[in-house]
Amino acid sequence: MTPDATAHQFGNSFRSDIEGLRGIAVLLVVGCHCGIPWCAGGFVGVDVFFVLSGFLITGLLAAEYRATSRIDLLRFYSRRARRLLPAFTLVLLATILCAAVVLAPPEIALTGRAARAAGFYVSNVFFDRSASDYFAPKVEANPLLHTWSLGIEEQFYLLWPLLILVVDRGPHRTRRSIWILSAVTALSFICSVYTTMRAPTVAFYELPTRAWEFAAGGLLALMPVSRTSVGAAWAVACGIVGILAILGTSVLLKGGSAFPGWIALLPVAGAIAILFAGTKAPRSGFSAVLSTAPLQFVGARSYSWYLWHWPFVVFAGVLFPGPGLVVAGKIVAALASLLAAALTFSLVERPIRLNPYLNARSGLCLCIATGATLMTIGASWTLILYGRHMALDKNLQSISEAAKGIADISQRECVSMGLSSAARTCVFGAPDASRTVVLFGDSHALQWFNPVRTAASEEGWRLITVLKNGCPASSIHPHPLSTAADICDEWRTHAIDKIVAIRPSAIVMATYTGATIRGFETEAPISTEDLRLGTRRTLQGLSRAGVPIVVLRDTPLPPFDIAACVVRRALHQLHAAESCDFDASIALNQAAFSAERAAADNLKNIYFLDLSDLFCPGSTCPATQHGILVYQDDNHMTGMFAGTLAPTVRTRLFQLFRNAQ
Repeated sequence: MTPDATAHQFGNSFRSDIEGLRGIAVLLVVGCHCGIPWCAGGFVGVDVFFVLSGFLITGLLAAEYRATSRIDLLRFYSRRARRLLPAFTLVLLATILCAAVVLAPPEIALTGRAARAAGFYVSNVFFDRSASDYFAPKVEANPLLHTWSLGIEEQFYLLWPLLILVVDRGPHRTRRSIWILSAVTALSFICSVYTTMRAPTVAFYELPTRAWEFAAGGLLALMPVSRTSVGAAWAVACGIVGILAILGTSVLLKGGSAFPGWIALLPVAGAIAILFAGTKAPRSGFSAVLSTAPLQFVGARSYSWYLWHWPFVVFAGVLFPGPGLVVAGKIVAALASLLAAALTFSLVERPIRLNPYLNARSGLCLCIATGATLMTIGASWTLILYGRHMALDKNLQSISEAAKGIADISQRECVSMGLSSAARTCVFGAPDASRTVVLFGDSHALQWFNPVRTAASEEGWRLITVLKNGCPASSIHPHPLSTAADICDEWRTHAIDKIVAIRPSAIVMATYTGATIRGFETEAPISTEDLRLGTRRTLQGLSRAGVPIVVLRDTPLPPFDIAACVVRRALHQLHAAESCDFDASIALNQAAFSAERAAADNLKNIYFLDLSDLFCPGSTCPATQHGILVYQDDNHMTGMFAGTLAPTVRTRLFQLFRNAQ
């Protein structure tokens, strides 16, 4: 993730401030991934790495071209290969091996696909596409998720020297280079801001929307900073402001919502300010802090630590599921990964990077690099095939089949998807039924379709669905400042108007409330007050129908993927039989339910139905009941289990309807 040691210098002096800034950046990333509360936005450390790469690589390439009137591309790519590939290949192969030993077949195949993409340095594209699939296995559980940034860096290394060759030649080359890189920075930044609102995963994972961060560092490298008249005192102030911008962003950001967008300006500008300070006043202010031994130690090993930390955290969560790996456990895993990083740095990374024999033979280095790449790609293909083979295990097929689908309904026809704000409806039951119940909400309403449909049919009612995955029934914004938020608002307005126009006999509303405790993927958690206000707005809109409205309490939320845990237990026998059960107190989210109930104050015909006892009959919530898998992931129940709840749903739900008459 970082250039080699020679990239710390454009002349002969080592830039210890850059090494220390690497240490700060990786500490922020690891802290974020460990779930440390005051480091929730620590993923901005990656943006700092991008700026450093742009600064160092641009400075090196420009200096080489000005000194020799050429850029030795063979030597450049050889140096990158010696720096990046040894540790990366080791971690990739180790992760593939561990995945085969401890993961479930679907996870094994998915990790193999991620490893294949990482081997080609396009894992950012792979995770962009994976993150946009609503019901796909969560990318956060993939032990190679962090390689997305390496994909962007390698794509940058491939293209950037060619750009420098084009722009940094002829008379007035410095001025022309600055203007061209400024244009690249501006265009990429505009693209980033636009796509953050319209296509958040593209903005987060793709090179065109991140290129401005590299280019900003490159601009600083081309500017004659050392000849500016800015005094040391002002340079020291810049360094202090820079670190405050980086740390402040990491503390104040509570998730990846609306990121990168304009928010990424803060860590990027902070990194540039620190680099400027290190150039003008290398032994003063924060630059002196960056030169301290602990940050130098971590900074030197930042690449290896970045590579190792995420697989350690993910596999620790797999081996010790229970109520989920708490912050302290993740920190222990991260510290263990630092030990692995130190060994990798001493035994693999540094010896190969500094080997004089390889340093003098660029062609040989690239041949070896090609062989290493082919080996990792072959290993990834083997893992994919192994995962597919294990999925055919007869002991696992029943579990896998049970985990498929959350409702016996055509989502293509009956559920609004993606960027559509149209409120689709589907009708089930006798068309001449005298009474109609509407099921309204997101995928957490969809998961109740099977029992509600059965209950309605047995009661002689007609059922109409108004559903959209990813858009809560409550007027809350899990994706604020984005097109998704606007689309959800439009869909919700259309849906409520359509429900009122249907003139149903009753309405059943259900929605995901887990955003109040863990957010939507990379988005910030929603406060219970926002949930209360949003639920009230929706209930006020629905109350225009003048019929009973029943709000189903959200299902208990497991702290990990239940189906994957059960499959792992059956396949590898890693855990005791009850290891996939989870604590009810963690899963019930009482604060969210209380907020929903408070939203109905002084509103008529609002009822609440709590079916949590069907999932958690005591202090523990079992992963399976009567041999049936309860959840298909970490928040949706399986359609098979939902079907078994029909008798209870009929008794409790329709009793509420009768009492409301």
